[in-house]
Amino acid sequence: MLPDNFFRIPRLSLAPLNTPIENMGRLASVIKDAPGLYIKRDDFIGQLVWGNKLRKLEYTIAHALSTGADTLITCGAIQSNHARTTAQVARRLGIDCILVLNGVEPESFTGNFRVIKLMNVKVHIVETREQREPEMIRISEELKKKGKKPFLIPLGASDMYGVPGFINAIHELIEQQKSLGINFTHIYHSTASGGTQGGLEAGKRIFDLKGLKITGISADGSVDEIAMNVMKSANPFLEKLGATDLIRKEELTIYSDFVGTGYGIPTAGSDRARNMFLDNEGILLDNTYTSKAADGLISHCEAGMFKKSDNVLFWHTGGLISLF
Repeated sequence: MLPDNFFRIPRLSLAPLNTPIENMGRLASVIKDAPGLYIKRDDFIGQLVWGNKLRKLEYTIAHALSTGADTLITCGAIQSNHARTTAQVARRLGIDCILVLNGVEPESFTGNFRVIKLMNVKVHIVETREQREPEMIRISEELKKKGKKPFLIPLGASDMYGVPGFINAIHELIEQQKSLGINFTHIYHSTASGGTQGGLEAGKRIFDLKGLKITGISADGSVDEIAMNVMKSANPFLEKLGATDLIRKEELTIYSDFVGTGYGIPTAGSDRARNMFLDNEGILLDNTYTSKAADGLISHCEAGMFKKSDNVLFWHTGGLISLF
């Protein structure tokens, strides 16, 4: 019943999904006692390596359009993949987009911020993360007074409207497991705003994958903060779907050991992991999310946390444009 209810949720088709799964045998060969290592290539999604954010936006923006929205308002850091991707989708659909970004406007425009500027998207820059949501609300109220219909998308589209994107990704994974003849025992991914991990955990419950362990490696934030984000994004959707098996904090596996000194700042471990992926598999990782998740995966392999028979899937969430 739950899967049937899920597939009735409105969705936009924004990019070819069904991203490939590849064996990382060369990487596994240089890590002592490594399990089977595989990678899910969401860095292959869409133009300009749109990445995993597009999965969530397929559902978020479908809901926004159903409300009659004519303007999307969202937020992030200056080099936010989510903000840039939301703006690109808005341009494609012919609706307005306003971004609230925290940080200092760079003197030279690079990466995501350069693309945002090339699109002439309206940007409001605030100093701190805490100022983002109040600024979004202020802009929304001003637009409403002008007769506009704004729709606010939270950081990372991590709420009950975005979380179905990664529930659908779990269904995609199930079909791929069948064709590959592999049952994955673990998924490793980068986690922060909670929508990706919330969707994976919700999908695990909806599609009854009891043996799958999902591990989030924090890119920013404490275990408690991320666990709260996961439950806030996923449980309202599960309740709406009629599920009784809601996500509890003690069921979540989250590590904050690999953040280092802060968001987007490389560590010795993330640099090593990035180089190991590139040298052995030719796979590029970003500094903010995937290299730190890869550091967690490699460190856990080296610590003997897996059985040799395990099949571990590293979920590459994209974000590579921030490197350039």
